[in-house]
Amino acid sequence: MRALFPGSIVARTTVAIIALALLVGLVFGSAAAVLIQRGEKERLGARLGELLSTVETTARIACFVQDTALAREIGTGLMNNHVVAGVRIVSDKAPLYEQRRSEAPKAADETIAISRKLTSPFNERETVGEIWLYASAAEIQAQAWTYTRFILLVLALEVALVAAAVAWVVFNLITRPIKGISDELHRMETRTGLRLHVPQGNQQDEIGRLVGDVNALIAELTGLIDTERRLRIEREQSERRLALIFEKVDAGIFEVDATGRLRSWNPAFARTLGTPAQPPDLHALLPQQEEPLNELIRQSLDSGELREADLQLKDAAGGPDKWIEISLTPVDQDMLQGVINDITGRKRTEMAAQHLATRDTLTGLLNRRGFDQALSAARARRLRDPGLEIALLLIDLDFFKQVNDRHGHEAGDTVLRRVAAVLEQAVRRTDHVGRFGGDEFAIVLIGVDEPARAGQIAEAIIAALREPIPIGEDLQAQIGASIGITFAGGDSDSSAAMLRRADEAMYAAKQAGRSQARLAPAPEPG
Repeated sequence: MRALFPGSIVARTTVAIIALALLVGLVFGSAAAVLIQRGEKERLGARLGELLSTVETTARIACFVQDTALAREIGTGLMNNHVVAGVRIVSDKAPLYEQRRSEAPKAADETIAISRKLTSPFNERETVGEIWLYASAAEIQAQAWTYTRFILLVLALEVALVAAAVAWVVFNLITRPIKGISDELHRMETRTGLRLHVPQGNQQDEIGRLVGDVNALIAELTGLIDTERRLRIEREQSERRLALIFEKVDAGIFEVDATGRLRSWNPAFARTLGTPAQPPDLHALLPQQEEPLNELIRQSLDSGELREADLQLKDAAGGPDKWIEISLTPVDQDMLQGVINDITGRKRTEMAAQHLATRDTLTGLLNRRGFDQALSAARARRLRDPGLEIALLLIDLDFFKQVNDRHGHEAGDTVLRRVAAVLEQAVRRTDHVGRFGGDEFAIVLIGVDEPARAGQIAEAIIAALREPIPIGEDLQAQIGASIGITFAGGDSDSSAAMLRRADEAMYAAKQAGRSQARLAPAPEPG
């Protein structure tokens, strides 16, 4: 029905009412036909019973005297009645009469068949025969159809009148006002102040309320459209400004998901880390920092807050290292916004400042502050690995004061630089060498194989410092070194305690004649 009338609610409603009326009429008509046929069968059955009662007495006589002529006369008389399709009279000795119409149904298909036992005219208890009457199926159908046509005609007329009345009422009270509203809405253009008109007579009913609600929605929609238009213009302006900032800003801006997959990035990002390959992955741009990067992503997503870190990038070609500052802020369950800044210059400045703060300006060795930090770090490492041996050598130069007094401070500085070179050559890169000030130096040996090894290094240093040190044209300085040695003790041992033991051993070496090494007693277990 919708396919026949796709654009007309009036037509669809009318057709629906007519179809429903036809369906109702068909159902009621079919039910009426069945009931009429059933009633007609019952009526004809009663009629046959009356006919049997009329000829019963004569049939009893015919069966009693075995009179076939009388039986034939009875049967012929009955067959003259149009409702009778067949007659059969049987005595207790032999059939007397039987006749059927040509249109009569067979015995298995007979619609109505009634019989009656025939008794003797002189003795009611003695059965002398039986008579059968068969109703005409054609007659039943004919009479039932006559009544059915009449009923169907009445029902059809009634259904047609009801359908027409319902269609008229629905059209005038419902569909026509709705169609008018639909047509008006179809022609309407969304603009401020435009409203629907309430159909005449529907001001107080549901249609009038519907028009009022639609007008309210139109007013709200108009306001929303105006607001959306204004916001869209503002958003476009903001997007243009943000796009300009995104393209021109010096900081690298990007979006990355929880797996490290890059979604977008700006030119500054590509200048800082390089253009991402396909598929774009942040880990591929920071291969040396994969674990810290994963931890930073996890912390930011778990906390829902900004997280940042400084990452060092080694140059594969052997060039200077590069430093970046990366900040991540979650914007969704698995999406983050990030900012990358190149902080290489700042890091180099910080490292230079740290170098100045922890290095001796004359020799380039660790100063007292830097050496204390190195010793503390070595002890912390030993706490994590108790099998790691740490030795501390405290060195005091012999006869250095005479060099300063005889040849001046420049000569003394030359000697100190030479001593620093000798000490650095005597140890490994993993060890730490420092100058406490004046002519006092210190060494931390990390991972010495055995205590004797520390003594061997000390003797090598003493031997090297016995050699004359050139301090000018035809001038040489002769110095020596007294060394105190101690080893780290248990967990309760401290850096200050180690320095104190090494200092005591160094003074013992001086008192024993200088230019020699002494091993401090092992610390008491605490």
